[in-house]
Amino acid sequence: MSRAPRALVLALPALALGALAACAPPNAATPYPTTEPPEGEAQAEQAQAGDPNVVRFLGREIDLAPFMEGFPYERFSPSLEHGELFFIETGDRYLLRALALPPEGSEPRSLDLAQAPAITEVDWSTRSLWGVKVHGETDTLWLHADASNDEQMNLWRLPLAKGDAKADAKDDAGLPEPEQLTFADYVYGFGFSEDEARVGYLARSGKQAPYRTCLRLLDANDPKAERADQEVVCDSPELSFTWSDLHFSPSGEQVYFAALREGDRKRAQLVEVDLRSELPRVKVITNEKVSRNAPSVLEGWVDGDQLLFTANDEGFDNLYSWSRKTRKTRKLSDLSEEMLGAVRTEAGVFIAHGTPAGSTLAMLDARTGARLGEAQVPAKVSLLDGHGGRALWSQQSPSKVWELDLASFSRTGDELELANTTLVGLPAQLEGELVRCEVEAAKIPTFDGRELHAFVLRPKQPLAAEAGGPVAMVRSFYGGDNEWNRYDQILCAAGVTVVSPAVRGSSGFGKEFYGLNDRDLGGDEIVDLFWVARWIASELGVDPGRIGVYGRSHGGYATMRAMTFPPQTNARDESYRFAFGLAEAGFSDIVAFHDATNIPDWVVLEAGDPAVPEDRTRLEDRSPVNHVDLLQAPIFLLHGANDWRVPVDGSRAFVEAAEAAGKQVTYVEVPGQGHHIEGQERIVAAWQARFGFIEGVLAGDAAETAMKTEASAKTEGAGEAEGAEAPAP
Repeated sequence: MSRAPRALVLALPALALGALAACAPPNAATPYPTTEPPEGEAQAEQAQAGDPNVVRFLGREIDLAPFMEGFPYERFSPSLEHGELFFIETGDRYLLRALALPPEGSEPRSLDLAQAPAITEVDWSTRSLWGVKVHGETDTLWLHADASNDEQMNLWRLPLAKGDAKADAKDDAGLPEPEQLTFADYVYGFGFSEDEARVGYLARSGKQAPYRTCLRLLDANDPKAERADQEVVCDSPELSFTWSDLHFSPSGEQVYFAALREGDRKRAQLVEVDLRSELPRVKVITNEKVSRNAPSVLEGWVDGDQLLFTANDEGFDNLYSWSRKTRKTRKLSDLSEEMLGAVRTEAGVFIAHGTPAGSTLAMLDARTGARLGEAQVPAKVSLLDGHGGRALWSQQSPSKVWELDLASFSRTGDELELANTTLVGLPAQLEGELVRCEVEAAKIPTFDGRELHAFVLRPKQPLAAEAGGPVAMVRSFYGGDNEWNRYDQILCAAGVTVVSPAVRGSSGFGKEFYGLNDRDLGGDEIVDLFWVARWIASELGVDPGRIGVYGRSHGGYATMRAMTFPPQTNARDESYRFAFGLAEAGFSDIVAFHDATNIPDWVVLEAGDPAVPEDRTRLEDRSPVNHVDLLQAPIFLLHGANDWRVPVDGSRAFVEAAEAAGKQVTYVEVPGQGHHIEGQERIVAAWQARFGFIEGVLAGDAAETAMKTEASAKTEGAGEAEGAEAPAP
């Protein structure tokens, strides 16, 4: 009989569990702008205000400075093993900075991110940076990055300053540029051998599918040497390589990563390549009879034999162990809610799991999976790193912007003790300036009897009656998440109510719900939005003429689709006339998107294969560009010109078709930017463009608004990213 898990012995004053909010917010979004403030009236208004960070909406001034300057840090990537915390400081330029972490065994202390020196002069608002890894042998930082925001990802290397040189690097003047090490069309992922002598990476060739991807080995100590870069084995249509970090066996003789059976994201496998073989082969080590998405391997090995990984074989992600000796897999956890992360420590495997209402931190025995202890956190937790007897984790909720915590584990007899120290937290006054929504969870019924989880974010300062009554906006996809969200908080600051639902196909609710929109892109997920909008009108009392829809990437498509939806889709006889829409970085022609994107396998999973005639017919019917005649309300589009994940041609085609049909469309295109657009000055301009568009719609003057806003499309720009995002729309 199993024993009930003991509660972790917590240093409660440090963890401060009782101080957190009991509820939690939506997803991590962010805006997309142009280089200079919009021309015309909006620019004049900013000049009159005398503050370049102030925008206006329905007679209200919104100061964006706290949202951009109050906590201008993101993309945290710690290495406890090497004692460094890497992160991006945003602003007019985005700088990669590094700060020393408290050594193990020392008294933990809070960190001052403002004191972190830059380690390169690169402005990361002009480039994509997906991840970093320290190479201790050469004292360098390896970066998974591109050169120009086009997501042609490769490996780069940067020397790390030490001691006094690092302390003196107070600004970015004279700092080194990263050195490019690989020159592939696309690198999926990489990893070092345990002795750090070699790095394995997955290099993809080709700008359009079908691609060819090969496992390559690179001399990590001297990557520029002759024959330092060697091809090992390549994929095939039957087993294609995909996004994955690479993990070597303790001896360095085998390497492990993820692959897709016949390119199907629902048939993801973990594979092994034996590097000793004269003709290396790719061997699947997971059960091919089971459907799974994105298995993920943990760092390190248990007893030199067991590889730990997470996978959703039974509906939700759980922890599994695979033995090199027996070639068998064992399930170590039994979760029935979302796995939020897992990291190795000397004490065991530190995991986090939860629901939109909060999270559980737990320590599992790495050999048996026994739950050694747990603690509740009423916020969303992310596990960032684990090494030795420590783990770094972060938390956020609607009322907590972000916090970084260091957990240290020790044993007293049979008791596992966790001492927690907050390394980074926001002052209460600043947090108050950034939390502008009152948040509550809701269950919203939809057409098939399901109830959709949603967060309702009401402005703490609602619009005055003279502004015409409340305005509400529906997030079209990536909603219902338990995070502080800058985009939505700015909308609340403007007096707009946001409803963020988890429509079918959303992650976080198990494999079954996640798969409900497979091969039904633009179908029932859109009908869910209609039911949410009707609920807003009936339950929140918002005039349907003041309810809009918005989203980016997949959500940008969903916004265009919701506003051009043929009622006969799936024989639902459903439609809804949103008053306006904001579609950012979206695609409008699914077939063209499949042929041009760097993620065509996502399109096949979600919508179908355009090479199959029946699928192609459905894809054409689900493409908003083919139904612009049904567009009945003004729509605002925004896109980065260098976007390869969701190419900009999708927005251009929709705008051209809508204008030809005499529809009201506003378009802002940002030169030099990709799927994410960065930079403070353009953030302000984008928000004024958005608010000017919405205000014009509410005033019944959308055509004039479109003319004024279109000027911002002609400026060069940077903008604001929606957070680190997985390689899918």
